[in-house]
Amino acid sequence: MDANRVGTHSNSKPEMCDKAGYLGGKDDDRLSKLPDDILVDIMSRMSLKEAARTSVLSSRWKHLWKYIPFLKFDADNVYKIMDHHSADELIEIEAPKYVEWVNSVIQSHKSPTLKQFKIHFHLDRRHTDAITRWIEFAFSRQAERLELNHESFVNPKRYYCFPRFHSFATSNSLKALSLKSVHVRDAAVEFILRNCPRLEELFVRYSHNFSNLEVCGSSLKLKRLDLRYSFEFESLKVCAPCLTSLKVPITEGLLLENVPMLVELSLTCHSIKGLISALACCFFQLEVLSISFFDTTTVRNE
Repeated sequence: MDANRVGTHSNSKPEMCDKAGYLGGKDDDRLSKLPDDILVDIMSRMSLKEAARTSVLSSRWKHLWKYIPFLKFDADNVYKIMDHHSADELIEIEAPKYVEWVNSVIQSHKSPTLKQFKIHFHLDRRHTDAITRWIEFAFSRQAERLELNHESFVNPKRYYCFPRFHSFATSNSLKALSLKSVHVRDAAVEFILRNCPRLEELFVRYSHNFSNLEVCGSSLKLKRLDLRYSFEFESLKVCAPCLTSLKVPITEGLLLENVPMLVELSLTCHSIKGLISALACCFFQLEVLSISFFDTTTVRNE
């Protein structure tokens, strides 16, 4: 952005307004005299809805919020609504409003890049088309952090499935990917790891589609891997030279190789079988080791 004002014909910067657009043009209005990039930075610290409300202040402020690089679609009233509705009722009644809100924002958003794109609502595979479009949007805007938190209480069979082998899932900017209550297959994870070379954090929780996952590559930048509460594993192989933190729900079928930086390991398992062999290559370098036992049949039968 320009140090003071931003031109009207730029594709990536807010529109210029004359001095009359400065909240009435008062000389003592120091806030409105700030450069546009600073005002956008201030709005980035607000919630998305609060930032959008600034558009009513004056003609200068009308479009500024559309350039914030953090799009966090947090549903503020979800838990309040849950006091009166079941999870299914919540999806039926409130989900269409949420989808409309997200669509309206991304249609008007103007920043060419994003620091963060976050979806936080109870959605399922009935909203597959909308969710996939949002993912495409995040990748097209070179998002550094992408989070899909569906936090669903519905049957896992109705979870949204993260798409596989899509050309949009290629990014030189993505550093963190977090998926909660989203089904992710082995091939999708491995595709992302190959095509997002700067990825440092990968969190996948409550996915039931893993079987024989490999997180391997000498050039991986991955530092944190969290696969907790995903209990369908048969085997998991991890070979990641930059990895410092690993949290997984498996010991039997776990193979660790070339993890010289690993200092934190958390295992949630239903059996001690295979634990010693799984830790053989890294046990003495660990600073934090956490082991908890869990009855996986409970998760599978929910």
